[in-house]
Amino acid sequence: MTFTVDERYSAEQSIALRYAPALLDGVELADISRREGVRILDLGQWRGVNLKLLDESSWMASGTYKSLDGCLSTALCRKEGIRRVVFSSGANAGAALSLYGAATGLESFFFCPAGNLHKLDGALFDRPTAHLIAVEGSDRRVKQAAKRMAERLGAPVIPTLEWRMLSAGFRGMFLAEQILRHGQRFDWLAQAVCAGYGPLGIYRVFERLLAPTVPKFLAVQQAGLCPIVSAWQQHRETLPPLTGTDWREKPIEPALYNVHPDQTYPELFGIIQRSGGDALAVCQTEFDEFGSEFLARVERAGVMLTRVNDQIVERAGLLAGAGALKAIAEGRIAPGATVLCALTGGVGPVPSKPAVPERWIRLEDNLDAN
Repeated sequence: MTFTVDERYSAEQSIALRYAPALLDGVELADISRREGVRILDLGQWRGVNLKLLDESSWMASGTYKSLDGCLSTALCRKEGIRRVVFSSGANAGAALSLYGAATGLESFFFCPAGNLHKLDGALFDRPTAHLIAVEGSDRRVKQAAKRMAERLGAPVIPTLEWRMLSAGFRGMFLAEQILRHGQRFDWLAQAVCAGYGPLGIYRVFERLLAPTVPKFLAVQQAGLCPIVSAWQQHRETLPPLTGTDWREKPIEPALYNVHPDQTYPELFGIIQRSGGDALAVCQTEFDEFGSEFLARVERAGVMLTRVNDQIVERAGLLAGAGALKAIAEGRIAPGATVLCALTGGVGPVPSKPAVPERWIRLEDNLDAN
């Protein structure tokens, strides 16, 4: 991998366009890109640890870092002549794919957990080729419903694993540039994880450009659903068989809903281990305590998270920050270190209208009949 950039585009404009020369070959993004900007902000010190914010929300067209998935996947579909696609998502990836697909007229079938519809802007589905299907039940049921539809339509399920890795690679390139060209130092990178695609793509870049010294990775999950943290604490290199899909407590962020990320966990385990990192879970009480402290710092830095009915819509970034503060309080991160906390979403417009699914798959429905 070579460290090449397109100097016509700043990171604040689009890290997809800036780092495309290093990661892509023959894929045109310029007419599809909306805005995929990233910045780093200083959040001051807390208990002797330097806190910084990786803002991957404020300057993203969809309001989350999933804008990168939307931009790249749409461009790759065009390159490969794909006109119809299926995807499932807790909310953010599906919203971004629906948004960017409009640029090429891509027909999309978005399968979303019924409980997360409030996170979506109904305007995304005004065009006749953007379909929204609500599914009741576990994340696996949502994915199974999407897979059945793809089989019936003869359409691919996107993004593929490699497309996800490429998308996250843009994030890795941005951070590598800050370290290699601008002398910034990050001892830790903290991110809330669901399946963990983002860290995998970031650390693939890190291990090519920064090895042997890479930032330690802190994987943060919510205590109600934390298969990665549980397996890490048991020193397991693979996930144990799935034994249940129920939340153990009310979710902090319902979009982080993957109950058994068995495909990504082994590589994620290696990243945490090789980097000298850690994994921890945050319960609601800890989120209230550490999350409020982190939120205050984020908003003092000028980043105002979107609220509906006085409730923050997207909490994954706050979960990462709460996890970092918990790690500091417990002594896992030592004074003098610098922690970069990924705000992967949270800033964006309030939905202009409710998202109304054109189909609703209920718990009693047979997936094979839908």
